[in-house]
Amino acid sequence: MPHYTDCLRRAAARMLAPELVSLGYNVRALKSSIGAAVGTAAHNAMEVAMMLRAENNPFEQEMEEVAEISISKSIEDGIIWDDTTPTKEVAIKQAIRQAKAVINAFPDLKGISIEEEFKANIGDNFVLYGHIDIRKGGVIIDLKTGAMRRANQAQYGAYSLLCRTNGINITRIGEIYVKRIGITKPQPEPQIVEYSVADAEKMAWEIIKKIKSDVCKFRQTTDVWSFLANPNSLMCTPDYCPAFGTNFCNCHKKES
Repeated sequence: MPHYTDCLRRAAARMLAPELVSLGYNVRALKSSIGAAVGTAAHNAMEVAMMLRAENNPFEQEMEEVAEISISKSIEDGIIWDDTTPTKEVAIKQAIRQAKAVINAFPDLKGISIEEEFKANIGDNFVLYGHIDIRKGGVIIDLKTGAMRRANQAQYGAYSLLCRTNGINITRIGEIYVKRIGITKPQPEPQIVEYSVADAEKMAWEIIKKIKSDVCKFRQTTDVWSFLANPNSLMCTPDYCPAFGTNFCNCHKKES
């Protein structure tokens, strides 16, 4: 959800790919980035480790195996490597130590729910889905990894709205950010950031309304300009945008 406001058309190309292809738009399938793969592996490793530790069971070997399986699966169809994570072996080590950093931040796992799924009907044949990393009572905590920390409060606001729709009142929203850095450097301690529940919910709801409005307009007109493009986005590249240089979007910066 936070990515929608960065470039509406790129987001649409991801969300509506089968629909766009059926209408004759040639959006492309993209390789995943290794940063996303490491983040997914860290999430998976953290999930299994927390469940095992909550039951006072050994977890380190299982956590490492899950991280390795996740990375192997992510790269089997190709991946975009980068200087921070140049090999599979480095990716696995990064995912494991990121997961460990998060687990160590939780001395008490009693009453914690992990990877809960919620959904809610939001009208006009739209359904909002969400998987919450960690929830303890009225507190939502999300794990984020990557080379830099970004503003994700709209995502957390959507989680809060989903919880409220399902009878759970959220009073606090937090993010644990674990930086992905080269394996030769020590893993930095997690950063913990808290967001206003009211502000996050408001941001989420306004974006939800915008997505619904834009999608409905496109379905009525099939006009690509139902989704405004942002060629100044840092992700306006052929590696990160499935619409780049296609008949769905040709708004990118041109070469001289």
